Amino acid sequence: MRVGIFSDVHANLEALEIVLKAIEYENVDKTICVGDLVGYGPDPNQCIEKVMEIADIVVAGNHDYAACGMLSTEYFNEYAKMAIDWTSRVIETKFTDILSNLPLTVIEDEITVVHATPEAPGGWHYILDIADAQRSFRALKNSLCFVGHSHIPVAFVQDQNGKISIRNPSELNIKTGEKYIINVGSVGQPRDGDPRTTYGILDTNKKKFWLKRLPYPVEGVQEKMREENLPPYLINRLSVGQ
Repeated sequence: MRVGIFSDVHANLEALEIVLKAIEYENVDKTICVGDLVGYGPDPNQCIEKVMEIADIVVAGNHDYAACGMLSTEYFNEYAKMAIDWTSRVIETKFTDILSNLPLTVIEDEITVVHATPEAPGGWHYILDIADAQRSFRALKNSLCFVGHSHIPVAFVQDQNGKISIRNPSELNIKTGEKYIINVGSVGQPRDGDPRTTYGILDTNKKKFWLKRLPYPVEGVQEKMREENLPPYLINRLSVGQ
């Protein structure tokens, strides 16, 4: 089985369309979205509609719940708050209903899908280092977990002896007896210094995972954001992937 996985769309329609076309070309059997369909970007309604049409599994991100009033923005930074306030005003009721009904976690066979962490999916913590990964591995019920939230692609691997290592997820061999937590980065707002959009492909027959990146028309998104008076900081960061 081939699975396409993407996360953190953040209402960036131009990037999402590039990723969805690429995943279709990859001839996948299943598509997974790891949350945060909205927030930051200028096209929340269109992005929700496209994701829900195509993805077989969609979990909630913190921006999704905040946009539909299920999560306070108390701990959001000022730019994220401004973007959520704008999103809440423009989002259609039918899409608010969709976001409010997204699950925090989906577990299917050997795959766990959760936006933040498997041990506290509604706590919205990050998996940034080995200590964070250790807590998540203890809670993981199966061998493979896909996360988002940090917008930084990375793989944490726990071997049969419990030792955890950090690996580049560009190409991973999935070995029996090991556990994997893979962050697939961000479709709509990469933060690892590479502004290209990001998605992943899992091949369960070949036991391999690939992280892939593609350019998209950043300037078009930025122009839309300017037209909506979204914060300049959010506009400028798209050019540098930070």
